[in-house]
Order: sequence, then structure tokens, then C-alpha cells
Amino acid sequence: MKNGAIEDFLIDEAKLVYKYLLKMGASKEDAEDILQDTLYRTIKNIDSIHEDKVRAWLFKVAINNYYNLYSRKKTMVHLTSEQLEMIKPSSNSAEEIYLTEQNKKELMSALNELKPAYKNLLILKYYMDLSYKEIASILETSEQNIKVYLYRARNTFKHIWEGNHDEQ
Repeated sequence: MKNGAIEDFLIDEAKLVYKYLLKMGASKEDAEDILQDTLYRTIKNIDSIHEDKVRAWLFKVAINNYYNLYSRKKTMVHLTSEQLEMIKPSSNSAEEIYLTEQNKKELMSALNELKPAYKNLLILKYYMDLSYKEIASILETSEQNIKVYLYRARNTFKHIWEGNHDEQ
């Protein structure tokens, strides 16, 4: 790739990584810091990164930086309804239109009860609208593994969701 093409590609990918970090629960400032460090490392190592692995590399570095930052802070990240509105998917389906504020809070509460790996998968698939192939590339595993883990994540989420609604 030429320098202009690399720059445009990195800008587009950086927007996607930033959006992902916000959906993961990073604050705006933390997401910006993580993204800055991620881009710095990418530019520093661009010659050693295979061209078709740049997206996966960006996500991997950003995810590791996110976990490092929040493991140091030792805080549980919960999204507010304002943050949820800010990161709302661009396409509005019928289901999204009918979700009330209370349902959004319940949804995020259930999502936050999942193991981080399951939460990440559900965010990548359903909020970021990434394909199985793209998720497999980012997480450096097979598409079949992604399908299996997503199946488990959906089932776990379903049990949490139904359990929370049975209590009410």
C-alpha cells in the first residue's frame, strides 16, 4: 500500500476500533488514549505486519490495551443510557425502535453479567455487525470456533435475560 492509502485505511479502521472500545465500556477519554497507543504501535510496526492482518492486529492491540488499563483500575465498567445512545447501531430495526429505556438498561445489565469473552463476541457480532470471518480474523481463530462460542454466548445471555425477567 502507498502512504496515502495506508493513512486512509488506518483512519477508517481507527474509527471502527474506537466505536468498539466504547461498546466494550471504555470511557471516551480512555478509548482515545487506547486508540492513540494502538495507532502508534501500528505505525511503528507497520513493516512487520502482513497487509491482510492489519485489522486483526489493530483490534488485538486495542483489546489488550483495554484489558491492561481496566485491570489496573480494577473497576467494573457499566454503560450509562447516554453512552448506549451514543454507540447505538446505525441501522434501526423494528426491535430497536420498540426497546424502552428500561429494556436497554436491563439488556446492558444482562450483557455485563456475561464472561468478558462472550460479551466481546456479542458486541462484535450484533453491535458492530461483523461477519464470522471478520471476527475470526480479529480473534485469530477459526470461523467454526466463533460460531460455537457465539452459540454459547447467546444461550448464556438468554438464560441470564430470562432469569432476570422471571424475578420480576
